[in-house]
Amino acid sequence: MAYITKRGGSYGVRYTYQDEHGKSCDKWESFSTKEEAMNRKKQVEHELASGTFLIPSTVTVGEFLMDWLPKQCSKHKWAPKTYQSNLSTIQNLIVPYIGNMEMQKLKPYHLENLYSTLSKTPCGQYIEGKKQKLTPKQKQRLLSGTTIHEVHRLLHTAFLYAVEWGILLKSPVPLEGPKKTTQERSIWSVEEMRAALASMEDPILHLAVHLTLVGALREGEVAGLTPEDIDFDAAGGVGTFSVNKSMQRVQKESLSQVGDSCVLKAFEDKREGSKTLLILKSTKTDASRRIIFLTAALREELKCWLEQLKADESRAPERYHDSGMLLRLPNGQAVEPVLIRKKFLKWQDAHPEFPRIVFHGLRHSSATYQLMISGGDVKAVQGTTGHASADMLVNTYAHIQQTSRKELGQKFEESFYKEAGKPAQPSEIAGETAISMSALLDLLNNADPAVKAQLRLALMT
Repeated sequence: MAYITKRGGSYGVRYTYQDEHGKSCDKWESFSTKEEAMNRKKQVEHELASGTFLIPSTVTVGEFLMDWLPKQCSKHKWAPKTYQSNLSTIQNLIVPYIGNMEMQKLKPYHLENLYSTLSKTPCGQYIEGKKQKLTPKQKQRLLSGTTIHEVHRLLHTAFLYAVEWGILLKSPVPLEGPKKTTQERSIWSVEEMRAALASMEDPILHLAVHLTLVGALREGEVAGLTPEDIDFDAAGGVGTFSVNKSMQRVQKESLSQVGDSCVLKAFEDKREGSKTLLILKSTKTDASRRIIFLTAALREELKCWLEQLKADESRAPERYHDSGMLLRLPNGQAVEPVLIRKKFLKWQDAHPEFPRIVFHGLRHSSATYQLMISGGDVKAVQGTTGHASADMLVNTYAHIQQTSRKELGQKFEESFYKEAGKPAQPSEIAGETAISMSALLDLLNNADPAVKAQLRLALMT
């Protein structure tokens, strides 16, 4: 029940409701006119009676998201990197702009303003929620549409929970999110892949790149391989290697939040005060666990590499720290993904004749080449790349379709037009006189009924 009381020149609506803990609370709202107060009184009474009353809350966006995040992480068993990525999005792209706003006062236009602001914001403006001083060059690199779309996706998911938890009646997140930025991936041709591999003198980099090109591996998967993953006798002596682990460096705070159930091994970190930890974990998805067939060249390189590992250990066994990984430094310690990237960047600096790509671009180059030589056998290539679905593979490598369509257009032109530079003309039937369409219609219109009937019968059969 709600009551109206006149207080001076205003009208107050007083009512009692129960909070989320079942405790009775009194609420007073003031209005300038009696009509407004009457309308609010009816609205409150209806909502209290129907169970749609929104319990007043002063919870801010930042408070809600930091409460929602660990619950979501625990519910869906996130990996450390997933938790870390979502935490970074909240701390650096949401809280600095709308974190202090009350959830129940948030409107769609506030979020539209957020998207607009982010589209003009440089990358790295905030790190761990703290504003950074950027150089003029750094300020020129703005957040991508894909990053802003991820902000929209996170808010959309989180605010649906806010509705479910009774904090909001309706989500203020706009139905249409910012468009993702679509960029054609930089890849190498098969000639460039072959020439680049031949020019790499660093044995660790050469093996890492060779494995990546043959198996279309992610860099964490390359670093996560162990000698036990290799079977030289499998597949009738062809040989295979298994991809079932991935190496990552993660924040210790993220790891403590998600737990270590996904961690197969944690590597010793001798750096004092380090906030990160190098771990070996299971692969990204179940589909990522796969068997890759060896090529003859890779098979020989792996055999030589395993002999080198034995030689390194026998040379100084007391100082050798066997990490158990396939890719190791001469002292036995694991080669982590960041070191592979650094070696690749160093090689690129020394070989400017090759198109510049990121290390992950080798995976895309390999997958593209395999799709082309397989004639577009998506399922076969999916088995090598470890994509979760065929659709994901097709969407990721849609640029190949452009090349195929271009070639199809060229083939059409070559076959459709008989003479170069001259469009094909309608040919006349041998021994008969060509007749125009309009003349044919005139003949049919003037034909006797019997002929017309025969024509209709011919058309229907």
